[in-house]
Amino acid sequence: MHFKKKIIYSCEVWSTSTDLISLKYWSLLLPLFRSSTGLSTKIKRFTLLRSPLGNKASKDQFERREYKSYFFLKSENPSEILALLDILRYSSGVKSKILLKTAINV
Repeated sequence: MHFKKKIIYSCEVWSTSTDLISLKYWSLLLPLFRSSTGLSTKIKRFTLLRSPLGNKASKDQFERREYKSYFFLKSENPSEILALLDILRYSSGVKSKILLKTAINV
């Protein structure tokens, strides 16, 4: 008896952005995802002097927040994965790292 091998494609996406709203809009554009997880927020605080020569007590403090999320998709149809990659190509303000895998099930 001969069974047809089934190929399952999986796509993992890690995304980061300094703007939480753009990251949420970006995730709303991707209805293909079965599971998504919000990851920890990285906060970087730094202090700058207002004037380079005089008044050392006068300082400005700034904060930068970097929001992260993780999405995972499994599909037997490669066109769904390609549609996902096409949407990710046009994202602005969101950095993403994509990992594609294939697995053959008997």
